[in-house]
Formats: sequence, C-alpha cells, structure tokens
Amino acid sequence: MQGDNVGLEFKVRERKRKLSLGKIAWIFAMPAFVAQLIFGWYPLIASFVVAFQEFSFFGNKFVGFANFQYFFDDPLFYKSFINTLYYAGLSLTLTFLVPILIAILLMEMKKSVIRVMMLLWFIPVASMAGLIIWTWFYNPQYGFFNGILVKLGLPTSTWLGNSRIVILCLVLPGLIMFAPGLVYIASLQSIPESFYEAAELEGASFFKKIWHITIPRLRPIIAVMLILAVIGNLQVFNQPYVMTGGGPNFASYTVVMYNYEIAFRHLKFGRGTALAVMFFFVIMALIIIQRKYFKENIDT
Repeated sequence: MQGDNVGLEFKVRERKRKLSLGKIAWIFAMPAFVAQLIFGWYPLIASFVVAFQEFSFFGNKFVGFANFQYFFDDPLFYKSFINTLYYAGLSLTLTFLVPILIAILLMEMKKSVIRVMMLLWFIPVASMAGLIIWTWFYNPQYGFFNGILVKLGLPTSTWLGNSRIVILCLVLPGLIMFAPGLVYIASLQSIPESFYEAAELEGASFFKKIWHITIPRLRPIIAVMLILAVIGNLQVFNQPYVMTGGGPNFASYTVVMYNYEIAFRHLKFGRGTALAVMFFFVIMALIIIQRKYFKENIDT
C-alpha cells in the first residue's frame, strides 16, 4: 500500500515537472510566435484581402477579381512569366547540379586542397558587387569576354544586348557565386569513411560509390536546397534589375520586376498584391510537385 502511494506521488511530481517545463518552453517561444504572427501570417492574410481591393492609404475600394483579370489581358504578364520560368529552369540546370558534382570531385582531393577551394568558392559571394563586376565583363566595348574573343580573332557579341542569350548571361554568374555549394561539401564530410572502405572491399568502382553511397546520403540536403533554389530562382530580381533593367526588349523582364513596377512605380498596390498572390500559388504548386516526386528519405 505504501509502495502504491510512493508511486502515485512520483507520478504527480513528474506531471507537475512536465507542466512546469511546458510553461517555461512557451514563455521562451512566445516572442518568436508573436513575431511570426505579426511579420509572417498577418501580411500573408492581409495580402489575400488587399488583392481584391483598389488599395490606397486614403481608403480602399472593393473591386472583386478586376485586379486578377488585368494580368490576363496584359501581354507583358505572359512575357514576364515565360522569362521567369526559362530563367529558373536554366539556373537549376546549370547552378544547382554543377555544384553538387564539383563538391563530390573536391572530396577526392587532399584536405589542404579542399580548404583552399572552399575559401575560393566563398570569396565571390558578395552578390551585388559581383553582379556589377559581371556587367562590366559583358560590356560590348571594354568587357573581358569580348577582349578574349578579339584576342582569338573571333567575332564579338553584345551579350546582355542580345535577346537570345541574355537569360543565359544572367545565369552564368551563379556558377561561381553559388555559396550553397559549401553546404554540399560540409555534408559530404559527415559521411563515414567506413562506408567507402566497405564498398572498396566489395570491388565497387568510383561511380558506384557515388551512386550508392554519396547521392543517397546527400538526398535530404539536396531536397531542401532544391526547394530553396526553386523559390529563389522564381523570385529572381537582382540580376536582371542590376544588369539589364529587364531588356533588351523585355527579354529579361521577370515577374518580380513586373510586380515591382506595378506596385512601387505605378502605386497600384492592390494590383501588385494580386500578382503576388497568383505567383504564390504557382510556387506552392511547384513545391508540392517537387515534394511528391523527389523523396528526401535516404531509404526510399
């Protein structure tokens, strides 16, 4: 009987301890929770309201779906959407897959070489300054690339002034200025050497080790980085705004640039918010598709 009382008292004390820890956890989490509500959820919910209004600081007017209808009647909307999707697809192809391959190859080098290469990879990450430098590289008269072509006796190019290759020119700086490539190197260093040693004893080749050991254990990192890359590339703004201004002839004009022009140049906040809401659903759809077909579990 006494043992039952002791056990009951222990359970009561344990329950009180857990409740006390729960209260403390809520106290520490509350500032972050409030900040998320104010700066995260409130703007998101407010945007769905503003999208159906002709918004002004002096008064709002409900206009229904007129803000959304405007874009379907504007050819520039379709142009910016196609440019954005083209940029995102090209950027994912060149700047997402290549750093993974480079990181895998670097891990086969000596530790000292890896450290030097990581340092060199990290140095050009100052994105805005890097974009300005690349803009001068593409300069038709004084640019670095045309200088090389002249030395080789080849015809020069207008680069950023050529509507056929301007998107490619905007993507190329990402090959060097892709700081997340360091994440892959850090992840590769966490894979136990015993896995590779066991594979070598079984006679596995270099490519089989990559396919059966390296890639599966990088999959969770790749899945997360792919989501961030899709979101980031679809929201591209800095590169075309700084390097081309959306030209030539709107060939590098993106959705976010279009949104910026509407909301902050023409002060059509309701219309700009409507475009942002539409783009939000497009990005969410792409992320859902990616999550469905790209599993991050290394055992699947």
